[in-house]
Formats: sequence, structure tokens, C-alpha cells
Amino acid sequence: METTDKNITQTVAETFGKAAKTYHQKAQIQRKVAEGLMSSLVPWKEILPNAPILEVGCGTGFLTELLIENLPRKEMIITDASEEMLSFCRNRLEEKGLLSERIHFEILDANTYKADEQKYGMVISNFTPHWFKDTALVLEKLSESILEGGLLLCSFPGNHSFEQWYEKCLELGLPYTANALPDVEEVVVKLSMGPLQIDYYENDLTETFEHSIDFFGNLKAIGASTNIQEKSLTPKQFRLLTNQWDKKTENNVKVRWHMVYIAAKKDF
Repeated sequence: METTDKNITQTVAETFGKAAKTYHQKAQIQRKVAEGLMSSLVPWKEILPNAPILEVGCGTGFLTELLIENLPRKEMIITDASEEMLSFCRNRLEEKGLLSERIHFEILDANTYKADEQKYGMVISNFTPHWFKDTALVLEKLSESILEGGLLLCSFPGNHSFEQWYEKCLELGLPYTANALPDVEEVVVKLSMGPLQIDYYENDLTETFEHSIDFFGNLKAIGASTNIQEKSLTPKQFRLLTNQWDKKTENNVKVRWHMVYIAAKKDF
């Protein structure tokens, strides 16, 4: 099982890495959520412990850029499981003149993370925890590295995303091949069992496409099409799905992302 988990992590990282350039161009929902996550940090900015910040899953740097601009005096450890994504992020921020000796970059597989000490004022992760093997467990492990009074802040799409896709599969008797997404209540309950005060909120974001196949093409273009459960449709089934989805849709196809934002303060 350990080998399989490692292979899945590598596959996801490699797929995102190859798509770094198109991800930065086309990942509009991810960019918007990064902005929302940054806005949710504003009330906490002045009370964070004087300690480094760990970003998990930086991608091309949507959130990283905002963190550096809004917290210019903080030391930051910027991480991703993909070396290509990490390099893209670093090079882009360097071109924008945002790097300094306080900004460090490291490869990190969150699934294997173990806290050796409490050393971070905040651990933050945008649009990444749903790729963890066990979202609640990995977030708990990451929180163990946070100092008392520090903050765990993250965002991810929850299990009420893509209902239109699910409904069309159900109508046609086709397998629903989206990756399983975290149940927010389950994640919150599990995190609440430790020394964390949990606050969370949810909202829906909609992406619009001319045709349903454009939605699937966008997932592939940004590197998010890896199916970690190794489920897939045959070409015939896929054509049936997209044709039916388009046929049952007036005007453009709208896809709903159900976004979850969690802010967890570590108790003294």
C-alpha cells in the first residue's frame, strides 16, 4: 500500500508539473479561491506568532504572491510536491522582484509529513488538501508543527462539487469518475478533537463553458485530471456523457465548485 500511495503522489505531482504553464493561465477558480483565502487571513494578520509561515502546495504561486505582498516581514517556507511547480513559482516571483532571503523553497509531500517540533506561526494551503490521502489526518499532522496561538488556514473543494456531472452519470447509468472530495463536516469534527479552535465557511463558485467537453479539457490543461481511484470511462461512454450533458443544458454548461475554507487556531 505504501508504494501505491507514493506512486499516486508522484503521478499527481508530475501531472501538475507538466501543466505548470497552462495551470497558471487557466486555473481561474484556484486563483479566485487564493484571493478569498488571503482575505480571510486579514483579521488574523496582527496576532500571528512571530515565526515562519509554511505554505503547502504553492502551485504556480497565486497565494504565495499575496502572502509575500501582505506579510513582507515574515519568513516563509514555500513548498510543493512538484519540483516543476515549485520552480515555476520561484522563477515567476523572482521576475516580479518579490523574493528575498526570507523566502525559502522546498519539495514537500504532505502525505508523509511528520512534525519534528512546533515552529510555524501559520501553516496555509490553497486548493491542495483534497489531494491528500486523508485530508483531516494530514491537516492534523501539519497542525502539530504550529506554535501555540498559531493558525492553520486552508481551502479545498468539498464533496458537493460537480453535482451536474454526478447527476448526468446517474441518469445514464455511467460510473462517476471524479475523485472523492472531502466531507467538510467530517474534516471539521476530526480536527476539533485536537487542540484547535475551528472556524469554517463554505461558498459556491461557478465555471462556465461552451460545452461540457471544455470543462474536462480544462481539468486536463491544468493538470487536475488524474484519477487517483483509477476509474475511467470508455471513449463511447465519455461521448455519451458529454452529448447528454450538452443536450440537457440551455446555453452554456455551468459547473459548480463547492468551496470550503477552514481557519483553525491552536489553543494555548
